[in-house]
Amino acid sequence: MASLKEVKMRIASVESTRKITQARQMISSSHLHRTQALLTSAAAYSHALESLLATLHTSNNELLEFSLSAQRKKGAVALVAVASNSSMCGAFNARMAKEMLEVAQQYAGQELLIFPIGKKLRKPLTDAGYTPQGDYDKLSGKAGYEEAARLVEELVKRFAAGELQKVLLLHYHYRNMATQHIVNLQLLPYIPAATSEKNTSLSVDGYILEPSHSELHSDLALQALKAKFYAALMDTHTSEHGARTMAMQLASENADEMLDELHLSYNKLRQQNITSELLDIIGGQFA
Repeated sequence: MASLKEVKMRIASVESTRKITQARQMISSSHLHRTQALLTSAAAYSHALESLLATLHTSNNELLEFSLSAQRKKGAVALVAVASNSSMCGAFNARMAKEMLEVAQQYAGQELLIFPIGKKLRKPLTDAGYTPQGDYDKLSGKAGYEEAARLVEELVKRFAAGELQKVLLLHYHYRNMATQHIVNLQLLPYIPAATSEKNTSLSVDGYILEPSHSELHSDLALQALKAKFYAALMDTHTSEHGARTMAMQLASENADEMLDELHLSYNKLRQQNITSELLDIIGGQFA
């Protein structure tokens, strides 16, 4: 049986841990509200570009063909996976690492280029025998639109040159603080979303487009890709803070339960020691 000193030391250790988990919970909760606002704005902007591009794509009753939608059978497959640079967020990083390696296995025998975003994906990737393509850890967390756009431009350039036949993106989608699921999204070849039949306000029929319909369509497609990728980064970042907030909340609750048990054990031991001392005193008087 543990002594009073040992139980007291365990109580101090758990209380110290609880302070850390509660602090991380409050910090992540604060960041969560901020990133939710960024995600809402980024998703709205991306959706607006998608709608406009879809309208251009199907205007004049014909589907425009452009370089970013070219279907290829040759070239490497690029896989971009987004996770976190830090831990203490439950199984957030482990789930993405597992999904990344499972998708990689689907392209066994083909040339596969993996672009991990987040330090926590690098070790599982190298342990599995893959070589990360560059260092893009700065895109995890406080990524700016310009940094995200540069990676998209690099991928588009290599796709247009015929080096890549497909670009896939694995990212988290935030539903609520307790639920985030992984999305497997095809970035390239780019397929514009279907135009909504109810959305007639965006029709460009009868308008003169400058510099030209096809050039405007291609430029807008690139901007839509950048916006979609940035929104995916914000989605993952929001999911990370949601997962960390929930994980730290559960850790704090577990610490509270442990403290209750330890305080109960401490009081029982203290009572036993007091009872034993009283019995010794009473026994000494009758000796």
